[in-house]
Amino acid sequence: MGRRAHISDADLVAAAGRACARLGLPRATIEAIAKEAGVPVGSVYHRVDSRAALLAEVWIAAAQDFGTEFLRALEAAASLAEAAEVALLTPRFARTNHAAAVVLLAYRRDDFLDGAPIEARARAAKLSADLQQGLAAAAQRLLPDDKRGREKLAVALIGVPYGAVRIFLPQATPPAELDPVILAAAKGAMGM
Repeated sequence: MGRRAHISDADLVAAAGRACARLGLPRATIEAIAKEAGVPVGSVYHRVDSRAALLAEVWIAAAQDFGTEFLRALEAAASLAEAAEVALLTPRFARTNHAAAVVLLAYRRDDFLDGAPIEARARAAKLSADLQQGLAAAAQRLLPDDKRGREKLAVALIGVPYGAVRIFLPQATPPAELDPVILAAAKGAMGM
């Protein structure tokens, strides 16, 4: 019978995300991640094949956490005003899950996926495709007569909050006072 695991896969991925956010991606070595997780280096390599595989899981976990909430809120939006509120998920996410926000917003996706296993790259691509499909469906529903509806929603719900929140990351979290500015800009981008 093998030894009992001292850390779950999810806890290891979370620790790796915190190490990336705190130290910066280049300095988030396996040794630093093991220290953040409170486990020996061997325990990390027992769970993952490589640093590249672990970093891919970090990005996928952050994208899934944010994407699930984003798509659920966007799908529930019955009006443009409700859709504009979805823009506020980004600063709220950055305040409640700083490490995941740093992973998603302070780095490029490919920074986490370079050298990743094909299966992980496919899951990451699916998450990105799901987001684009969600935007397209919302545009058809909320802006049916606007040929640029998807682009307007992308700017309002992704571009505006990303730009506003990115200024603060990774060192700080965006203040709540930024939310009305993001909301006003999102509404403006949608022509409201």
